[in-house]
Amino acid sequence: MTVLIRVEQGDITSFEGDGVVNAANNHLQLGAGVAGAIREKGGHQIQEECDLYVRTHGPLRLGEAAVTGAGNLRARWVIHAAAMGDERPSEDSIRRSARRALFLAAEHQMNSIAFPVLGSGVGGFPFESAARYIIEEIREHSREHPLPEIVVLYGYTETDAQTLRRLI
Repeated sequence: MTVLIRVEQGDITSFEGDGVVNAANNHLQLGAGVAGAIREKGGHQIQEECDLYVRTHGPLRLGEAAVTGAGNLRARWVIHAAAMGDERPSEDSIRRSARRALFLAAEHQMNSIAFPVLGSGVGGFPFESAARYIIEEIREHSREHPLPEIVVLYGYTETDAQTLRRLI
């Protein structure tokens, strides 16, 4: 099956759809970057749900993900993909957290999701490499598992968006 991936430039918190993937740390603290924007625009209830998750289940391992409500965002869910945290992001943590986010999207019957380039902002991982890993995971996942109908990759800057367009 051919995967259709759309690219948008701008703030991922403006996405209207089922799920927004958060570039999370493994303690689910919504500090800066994408996570900070999600906290700011989505409201305190998202952080409260993250805190409850960590109190109940403990921190995520790198490469894992968890789902919370989306508060005041235009999406229904936030998938917190932990590509970084106690350790810096790596190819493995980016790939595994993207893969886990796709599985959670299917479990929650999400038809549309938006991905940032995990690990590349606050995490400092090279943008193009991280983007390539995420695109490869989306394509690989689609070979054996259902994908949401709409998968949108977000580049915050026009340069980032152009890089994403070139890679897909």
